[in-house]
Amino acid sequence: MQEREAILTIRDLSAAYEDTAVLCDVDLEVKKGEVLCIVGESGSGKSTLIRTICADPQITVTGGEICYQETKLTGMNKRERQKMLGTRIGMIQQNPWGAFNPIRRIDVQFKETFQSHGICFDPEKCKDIFSVLGLKDAGKILKMRPYELSGGMSQRIAIAAAFALEPELLLCDEITSALDVTTAMAVTDQLLELKETLGTTIVPVTHNLGMAKCIADRIAIMYRGRIVECEETDEILRCPKHEYTKRLLQDVPRLKVV
Repeated sequence: MQEREAILTIRDLSAAYEDTAVLCDVDLEVKKGEVLCIVGESGSGKSTLIRTICADPQITVTGGEICYQETKLTGMNKRERQKMLGTRIGMIQQNPWGAFNPIRRIDVQFKETFQSHGICFDPEKCKDIFSVLGLKDAGKILKMRPYELSGGMSQRIAIAAAFALEPELLLCDEITSALDVTTAMAVTDQLLELKETLGTTIVPVTHNLGMAKCIADRIAIMYRGRIVECEETDEILRCPKHEYTKRLLQDVPRLKVV
């Protein structure tokens, strides 16, 4: 099988919140077209890592570099980075309500998002993505306001907004953590269906090894601000090398590796 090319490369990355170090010498390579799950407990640095990729202003890079294909993101000015985010690198936040103004219509907010990236709003395209995500009567939904929607529906719409911009790389920050099990599985399945349709590379952050087992081509384990292990999913579940990975597996008694 031909080796996939890297779409994102992180080398020796260190970062801090003010004077508090949160990432230390992180090395990670994401291959085009794969699903790479970053797994770790709360406080391990996994969400901080993807926010650092997206140039969160609260995080300061203190060492190393982030490269998107051949483009170095670290050191890029705000305007240059803004051009990359959304259309080439997308992100879905943990809290779907945080992505929208709760009292403004969905279609208005979609239009503004498209316009901010120099793209014409295409309602038919949005309706097609809504359909794949199991959102019926897209025309009616687009006229609604976020406060009128359930958590599961809000999360689907946040996914639709990200995919409508057709990013090549999509970062997902614990997007199922606030959903019930049934809704979480439905959202995950539909996310993968969109990935197969558009060929998007997806990097989900999760504390749930069971979910990672179901969707990931590879799993990266994060502990105390470092990537301590990164392997193909079957390999990391069958033969974990790091003690932290072994402990994570012990904490998921119903996870069967066959």
